[in-house]
Amino acid sequence: MSGNYWNRVTTNRVARRRVLRSGAALSVGAAALALIGCGDDDQAPSSTTAPGSTTAPAATQAPAAATSTPGGTTTTQGEYTPSEGTPRPGGKLTFRYGTSANFNPVSNWNEGTNLGGDHVYDRPLTSREDERRFVLEAMESLELPDDLTVAMKLVPGQTFHDFAPVNGRPLVAQDVVASQDYVSNLPDAFDRTFQNDFLDFAEAPDDNTVIYHLLKPNAYLFSQNMLGSGTGQPIMPPETYDTLDEGQQIGSGPYFLADATLNANFLYKKHPGFRLASKGLPYIDEREVLFIPDSVATEAAFRGKQIDLMRFPTVTQTQNIAADLADDIHLIEFLSFGCYFWHMNMERGFPWETDVRVREAFSRLTNRQQMIDLALDGLGEIPSGILPSGLRKYQLPAADVADFQREDVAEAKKLLAAANFDLDREWDCMGNSPGSTNDQTSLIWQQQLLRGDIKINISNVTGVAQLFERWTDNSWEVMHQVSPGTDTPGQALRNQHTDGWSDTYRRFGVHDAEVDRLIEESEAAIDPEENLRLVTECQKLCMALWTPSPMLLTEIRSRILHDRVQNYEVTQVSPSYRHDLWLKDA
Repeated sequence: MSGNYWNRVTTNRVARRRVLRSGAALSVGAAALALIGCGDDDQAPSSTTAPGSTTAPAATQAPAAATSTPGGTTTTQGEYTPSEGTPRPGGKLTFRYGTSANFNPVSNWNEGTNLGGDHVYDRPLTSREDERRFVLEAMESLELPDDLTVAMKLVPGQTFHDFAPVNGRPLVAQDVVASQDYVSNLPDAFDRTFQNDFLDFAEAPDDNTVIYHLLKPNAYLFSQNMLGSGTGQPIMPPETYDTLDEGQQIGSGPYFLADATLNANFLYKKHPGFRLASKGLPYIDEREVLFIPDSVATEAAFRGKQIDLMRFPTVTQTQNIAADLADDIHLIEFLSFGCYFWHMNMERGFPWETDVRVREAFSRLTNRQQMIDLALDGLGEIPSGILPSGLRKYQLPAADVADFQREDVAEAKKLLAAANFDLDREWDCMGNSPGSTNDQTSLIWQQQLLRGDIKINISNVTGVAQLFERWTDNSWEVMHQVSPGTDTPGQALRNQHTDGWSDTYRRFGVHDAEVDRLIEESEAAIDPEENLRLVTECQKLCMALWTPSPMLLTEIRSRILHDRVQNYEVTQVSPSYRHDLWLKDA
C-alpha cells in the first residue's frame, strides 16, 4: 500500500480543546489580508487520528482560511467560535433555507447537503478541510489495507429512528451496502461520481463490517464529494427506498424529522437513540428550518431574531449587520471553495463549440476585477488558474495565467470578425436569483460583453429546483452561475471533463480527450506531487483551449451568528453535524 495513505484510522474520543487566536477583530474590508492560516488538531468527540501521523495526504489538503469574529478573536477552519462556559443542553436553533423540491437526500442536493443529510441521515464520515481531513461518524474505525480497499467497522448499538416501517431496528452493515446500490441505480441521483468512477462493489461480511472495493485508487477519497458526500453516502434503511421522495425520512442521524411542509418549514428533534446520546450529544434539542427565498426577508428575520444564523449574506448585508449589531454577533469570514464562473453550452452546436476564437473573445471582454470591485465591494480574489482560490495548493504562478486573463476589447472584436460571429443574435444567459450577488456580476458581465457587440439576455432562476430543471432539460445557452465547491480540486476540475461530475451538472466541458485523460489520472494519483503535477498540467491545457467554463473569481464569504450560538465549528464543508454546538440561553 502507498505510504501516502493512512495505514489505520481509529476513533479518538478525547475531549476537543478550543483554540482561539488572539488579536484585534478584522474589519470586513481587511479580511483579504488574513486568509491563510493552518489548521490545528482540534478534535470533536468522534474525530479521528492516525497513529504516527497528524495530517492526511498532501494531495487532499487545503489551507485553512482565517476568520474573524467581533470581540477581538480570530479563528481558523478546524477551530470554533467562542464558548462561554459549560455547554447547556436543550433549546431550539432556527435557520433559513431557500427551497427543497422533495425529501430524497440522493436526488435532491439541498436535502442531502444541508437538510436531511445534515440532520436525519448518518454516513461513514464527514470531511474537513483542516489537518484532520475527516471525522468518523457512523464508523468506529476505517482501514486501508491497500489502495483499492476501504474496510470500515460500525459504531456498535446504532438504531434507526422509531417510525414505521423501520420501527427503530438496529443499523447493520448491509444497510450501508444497500444504500450504495440505491445511489448507483437511481436515475436522477445528483452525484454518482464515487459509485460510477471508483466503487467496484460494496460488501458486508458481517453485521458490523463494511468493505468498499475500488476500481482504482482515489486521490480525494476522504473529500466532501466522495466518502463525505451528503448525496452519495447517506445510510438509508431499504424499507424506505420506495417513499424517499415524499414519505417520512428515517435515518440513524442525530435528529429525526418531526414535522415538515415543503418550502415552508421543517422541524427536527433530537434522536434519543443516536450513537452519541450517552455523551449528551447533540446538545440542541430541536433545529428548525424556515424557508425564506428572499434575501431582504432573510436579513429581517435575522435582525428580528427569528433565525439564529445567516449562512451566505450579501456583502452589503454583512457590512450593515456588522455595523449595527457588532456586540451581539459572531462574524466568520473565509476565502471560499465555491465556484464562480460562466459556462457555455457545448452540446447544442453553438459557435463557441467548434471555434476557439469565440471562446477567447468572450474572455478578452471580461474584467474579473470589475466584478469584484462593483458587486463584492472588493471582497474577493481572482484565482490563478481555473480552480477556486481557496484551494491554495493548486494555484498557478501568475505568469502562467497572465495571457488567459488579459482583457483586450480590440482583440476580441478581431476574433469575432474572423469567426463570422453573429452579432445580431441575442443569447440566453441563465443567471441566478434576482438581486443576488451573482445576479449583480451577471449584469456587469452583460455590459462588458456589449463592448464587443455580444448581446446576452439574463434569464434569472428563482431557486435551485428551477436551476436543476433547466440543466436537466438542456434549455440554456450560456450560464453565469455560482455553485458550492469542495475541499479538493476533484469537483471543480470535473467541470472541464466531457462527462462532467454529475448526470445533471455537465454539458460545458472542454470536449478534449487529453483534458479528460489528465483529469481522470489526477483523480487516481494518490502521490501528492503527481496529483499536483497532473492538476497543474490540466489547468494549463484548459486555458490554452480557452475553456468554456472558466473560473471568474473567488468570494470572501461570511456567516453571521447571534451570540447565543456557542461553539460553532468553523468549516466550509457540508454536511457537518456540529454535534457540540449549543445555545447560551437554552
